[in-house]
Amino acid sequence: MNELLEQRYRTVLRLLPRSYRAEREEEMVAAFLEYSGDVPDEENPRPSWGEIASVLALSTRVRLGGAGATPRFVAWGAAVRLVATLGLAFHAAAGAYTLASLPFTAPSSTTRTLGVLAAALWATAFVLLMRGHVRTAKPVALAAGAAALAELAVWQNLGSLFVPLDVVQQALNVVVPLAGLLAGFHDDVPPVRRAWRPTVLPPAAGLLLKAVILALLPVLGKVPLLWPWVDLMGLATVVLVAAGIVCLARRVPAYVPLALAMLGTLMLPSRLSVVDNSYLSSGPAVLWASSVGQCGALVVMVVLLAVAGFRGLPAVRQRRETV
Repeated sequence: MNELLEQRYRTVLRLLPRSYRAEREEEMVAAFLEYSGDVPDEENPRPSWGEIASVLALSTRVRLGGAGATPRFVAWGAAVRLVATLGLAFHAAAGAYTLASLPFTAPSSTTRTLGVLAAALWATAFVLLMRGHVRTAKPVALAAGAAALAELAVWQNLGSLFVPLDVVQQALNVVVPLAGLLAGFHDDVPPVRRAWRPTVLPPAAGLLLKAVILALLPVLGKVPLLWPWVDLMGLATVVLVAAGIVCLARRVPAYVPLALAMLGTLMLPSRLSVVDNSYLSSGPAVLWASSVGQCGALVVMVVLLAVAGFRGLPAVRQRRETV
């Protein structure tokens, strides 16, 4: 009887949700012990790292809506997948904007090469994801994230004007959607093939934004109030606040406001960095006030969406009492 090994397997299985363990713990422990063979306690047996990794992966899948998950975990999985999808949509729009800006940027630079590569890969990954090719989208998105982080590192080595919050926000903007893509779109989630209209909408929005900014350049020079609202993250803030108002006014599944709250939290450092930036603090007061207004709107909306999302989550399944 491998009592020590059994105890250690049960400790590892605590990584799994309690509801999942209640139904499958005994079966899993028996399977692990049968596979490990008869190892006496004197040899100090332990679960292998591969077994621990497999339990950790299973725990992640179950908590994100995998087989055997409770309705509450299913909702969290949908929220994470929506964060990943909208995050890639933002990168696809930003990528189209970057590619449209090539004729107006200085040629031949390392950052430009990395930026163009990341832009093309982000757009490709988003299209693949929307069209149901999840397995192909994952390595393409990873390559896009690597190029984007490399570009950010080069900017820092060049002594850029980025404030610390700029670096934090840009790194999180890459890492969080990637983590959501890798963890949320697991094997228990069947791929969904979306129509072409929502697929091409983000890149088209990026191209439209570039055209609008070019048309408004004379006006932007005279109206500093507009500056924080016409960059990509400023417009994303407007879209998120508007979407949040719609979610709060209508009955939507709990995962939608939860996903928007997570995205709003992810966007907040970018708006705080604008407020902290020296060219704003020394510029027109109305420009600084406009940026502060964006931060305030984001904070309020994130709190309201988080409260609405948590209230709408399915109740945790309780064990039935036995007499």
